[in-house]
Amino acid sequence: MAERRVLLMQEIHPDGVKMLEEAEIKVDVAESLDEEYLLKKVMDYDGIIVRVHPYIGRSIIEAAKRCVVIGKHGALVDNVDLEAANAYRIPVVYAPGSNANAVAEHTVCLMMAVAKHIWDAGVQLRVYGNYNYRLQVKSFELSGKTLGVIGLGNIGRKVARICKYGFSMKVIGYDPYINEELLRQEGLEDTELVGDLEYLLRNADFITIHIPATKENEKFIGERELSMMKRNAIIVNTARGSVIDQRALYRALRDGVIAGAGMDVFDPEPPSVDEPILTLDNVVATPHMAAHTEETLSNMAKMVCKNVISVLRGERPDNIANPEIWDIRRLPQ
Repeated sequence: MAERRVLLMQEIHPDGVKMLEEAEIKVDVAESLDEEYLLKKVMDYDGIIVRVHPYIGRSIIEAAKRCVVIGKHGALVDNVDLEAANAYRIPVVYAPGSNANAVAEHTVCLMMAVAKHIWDAGVQLRVYGNYNYRLQVKSFELSGKTLGVIGLGNIGRKVARICKYGFSMKVIGYDPYINEELLRQEGLEDTELVGDLEYLLRNADFITIHIPATKENEKFIGERELSMMKRNAIIVNTARGSVIDQRALYRALRDGVIAGAGMDVFDPEPPSVDEPILTLDNVVATPHMAAHTEETLSNMAKMVCKNVISVLRGERPDNIANPEIWDIRRLPQ
């Protein structure tokens, strides 16, 4: 294979870079994510690998005259314009399932942190020396409670398993596309699958969201949905910020409509320093870091790089988001 060049929009785990270099692929890292810079930079590369930022839209794809593969360093392809990639016959590869363990663990961590007042109690003790804060709040147990899972993909099912087997929680699942055989294979056959989201919202003590950031899912949870939840309910979002109406969530938390929230994602990102929801004691927030474990970053990088290498070698990749264009794909120059 002639020398190929791949542009990383941001640094990835060294294990992935090593794979590319061992395949005799030259690797560069973009010095800026400014679009004007990228429009010139991408012209000279056979492949592009992008993390969460920037958005790889039509203008960048059109400018990438040599590009024959776009790799998404992630489990979802939500910041690549697939329609534009199809128009220019460029395969888009990604790393589905690579972050399931990390994000599921982080989700349960947020559930527990909110229920146990880890954040606000810690602030009271560390900052104010308020040891008696323990007498001013009541925490909740997860054991025996009802978990509502919105989206039963790799991460949603992993969360369900942890909560079912670790805390004896009853699981209610909402996912119009779920493969029920997968639930059976993974020991989740007694999950109460519902086609009525309202039922889940009204009956779950903890609700966790695992759906992609599509146009249809924008503000999937809004003021109406929040009003259906129990007053002592806790909601966790480790999916994407846009699937919850953040202003409505703030009001619901401020006014006691629900008890608390765990958030790893925001709308927009990064949140502003004066974001109102971050001022609330019943919110535990982390900076979109659920998947940022050593293991996941290594696995994700290796998985997407393996797919990129396959395309550059003319081999069909294991994970392609737009398989319909494979047979008519743009070929390396």
